[in-house]
Amino acid sequence: MKRLSLISILVFLSLTLFAQNDTPLLTIGDNKITSDEFLYIYKKNNADNINKESVDEYLKLFTDFKLKVTEAENLKMDTSEAFKKELNGYRTQLAKPYLTENIKWNELINEAKKREEKELKLDIIFIKLPRNPSPEDTLKAYNKALDIRNRILNGESFDSVAVKTSDDRAVKDNKGHLAYLKPLRIPYNIQNFAFNTEKGKLSMPIKTDFGYYLIRLADMRPQQGFVKVAHIMISSNDNEPDSIKAIKKSKIDSIYSRLKAGDKFENLTKFSDDKASAKKGGELPEFTTGRMVPEFENAAFALQKPGEYSKPVKTRFGWHIIKLIEKRPPNNIEKETDKIEKAVKNDKDRKEIVKKYVINTLKKTYNFKEINSPETIVSLLDSSIFEGKWKMPVTKRPDKELFTLNNKKYYDRDFARYIEKKQSKDKSRDFKSLVKKYYDDFVYQTLSETEINNLEKTKPEFGYLLKEYHDGILLFDLMKEKIWDKASEDTVGLRKFYEENYDSLYSKQTSYDISVFKYKKTKDAKKAIKLLTKDRKKYNDSILVNKISKGDTLRFTLTDAGEYSKGENIYADKIFSQKNPDSKKVYNFPKDKLIIAVNGKKISKGKPFEEIRGLVISDYQNYLEKEWLKELRKKYKVKINKEELKKIKNNISKKN
Repeated sequence: MKRLSLISILVFLSLTLFAQNDTPLLTIGDNKITSDEFLYIYKKNNADNINKESVDEYLKLFTDFKLKVTEAENLKMDTSEAFKKELNGYRTQLAKPYLTENIKWNELINEAKKREEKELKLDIIFIKLPRNPSPEDTLKAYNKALDIRNRILNGESFDSVAVKTSDDRAVKDNKGHLAYLKPLRIPYNIQNFAFNTEKGKLSMPIKTDFGYYLIRLADMRPQQGFVKVAHIMISSNDNEPDSIKAIKKSKIDSIYSRLKAGDKFENLTKFSDDKASAKKGGELPEFTTGRMVPEFENAAFALQKPGEYSKPVKTRFGWHIIKLIEKRPPNNIEKETDKIEKAVKNDKDRKEIVKKYVINTLKKTYNFKEINSPETIVSLLDSSIFEGKWKMPVTKRPDKELFTLNNKKYYDRDFARYIEKKQSKDKSRDFKSLVKKYYDDFVYQTLSETEINNLEKTKPEFGYLLKEYHDGILLFDLMKEKIWDKASEDTVGLRKFYEENYDSLYSKQTSYDISVFKYKKTKDAKKAIKLLTKDRKKYNDSILVNKISKGDTLRFTLTDAGEYSKGENIYADKIFSQKNPDSKKVYNFPKDKLIIAVNGKKISKGKPFEEIRGLVISDYQNYLEKEWLKELRKKYKVKINKEELKKIKNNISKKN
C-alpha cells in the first residue's frame, strides 16, 4: 500500500508541457537535475499554490527527494532484475495514452459516444455480393446499385424500386424503410454518411462485407431510452384468408372494448396467444429502440403514463394491445463507455482506419523510406504458405534492403521471419496479395515498436512521467530498507527513543476536537470560514452545512467530527502538522477542498509505550529520516543554480 501511495503521489494528474530547458537547476554529487524536471513536478503538486515563495519551499522537499534517489542509484538498486521488471510493467501501462494508435482509438470512441446520443431512421436498398466475390462480381454489383440510384433520381418511387431490386429479406414488409436504430448497430461507413448528409439525400453505393447499400437519411432524433410494457396478442399473418383475419380483428376489438369498460388488463391476458408472457400478466422484458418491430415499438414509446394502454396495433405477428408499465430515460453515455469501447474496438472498419492512420503518421515521424518492393520475397515462398506451414529456406541469396526506419535498415530476411512466425491458413492462393497483407502488418508492427522505443524522445512529458515512476520505485525500496523496516523492527532503539523523548513528546497527550467540512466551490469555503470565525456557537455543524449547501450535499458536507490525538485521524494530523495549532482556529486546505474547524484542545497525562507504539514508530521514522538526510548532505555536495532559480521565479511572477 505504501508503494502504491508513494507512486500515485508522483503520477501526473494534468499534463503540462514546458519549453525544453536542459539547464541544470540542481546538482547532487554527479547527478544533474534540469529546470524542466523540477518544474514538471512542482507544477503538478502545487497547482493551487504557484508562487515565488512556494518554489523555495518545494525546492527543499525536492532536494531531499533527489538526495535519496541519488543514493539509491549509487547503491545500484536500479540495476536489479526485480526493479527493471517492475519499471517495464509500469512503462507499458504509462505508454498507452501517448501511442498514436490509442490516440486514434480515443478519437473514434469519443465520436461513437457522441453519436450514441442519437437514433437514426434510414431508408435502404441492398445489393448482395457473393462470398469471396471476384473483381467482376464486385463491379457488377456496383453498377447495379448505380443503375438503381439513377432510376430513383430520375423520378421512380423509392418504395417500388426497393421492393423490385433490394436483396434485403424484409423489403416486402418495410419497403426499404428501417426502424430507428442506434448508430453502433449500423456499419461504420453507413454511419459516416448518415451523420454527414442532409435528410432525403440518396447516397452513392456504399460497400460493406455483404454488398452495396444505397442509403437515405429519413430522420435523426435524440435517444429515446427504455420502456417496459405488457401486451395482449392475437396472432395473425397476411397469408390467412380474409374471413380468418376478420375474426381475429373482431376478437382484439372485443378485448379492447372490455378494457375500456373497466376490465383489468391482467385478467384479459388469458386470451393472449403469447402464452409465455400471458402467465406474467402480459409482461415483456424492458427494451429500447431497434429491438421490436417498428409498429410495436412506436406504439409502446408513444404511451406516456404507467397503466396507459394503446388501441389495437397491427404487426406482422398479429394484433397487440400494449400497456405501459415503466418508462425510463437513456443510460448515461459515460456509464456506457466500456460497452461502447468494446464495440468500437471490435469493429473491422475502424480497425483498418486506425491501422492506416498509424502507418501514415509514423512513416512521417520516423522518416520511413521504402527501398525495394516486398514482392522480392515471393521467390522464397511455396504453396505451403497457404496452409500456414511455410519454412524459410536456407539460401545463399544476398539479403535485400526493404526499407529504412528511424535510420535503421530492415531486410527481406526480417520480413520472411515475420511471415514464418505469423502465417495462417489462407484461401486466396495468390502469392502477391498474401505478401501485401503480411507486409502491411509487418510495417505496422515495426512502426509501432519504433514508436514505443522512442517515446521518451518524441514525448518529453512521457519521459518525465516515467522518470517519476523510476524514482518513486527506488525511493520506496530505499526508504523501506533504511527507515520503515528499521523503525518497526528495532525494538530496542524504539523503546530507547520513547524513553529519551518522554518528557518532550509523550509525558502529555494533546488532543483536538475538530469538525471537518468538504467543499466544491471556493466562494462557499470563504463564506463558511467567515461564519465559523464570527460565531461558532450559532453556526454549529448541521446549521452551517444547511446554510452553505442549500440542500446539495455534494456542494458542502460534514466529513468528520470528533476528538483525536496525534496519529488517530488523518484530518486531525493535518492540525498537528501546523506550527503551534490554535485551539479556536479555522484552517483551510484548498488542495484537498477541506475546512477543519478546531473546536477545542485537551491536554491529558501521557500514555504508556504499549498504548502509543504506532505513534512512537512514526516519530522514530521521522527522526531516523532526518539523521539520514544529514548524512546524505555530507556525502553528496548539493549545488543550486541560483541564476536558473531566479529565472523560474521571475517567470512565475509574470504569469501570476
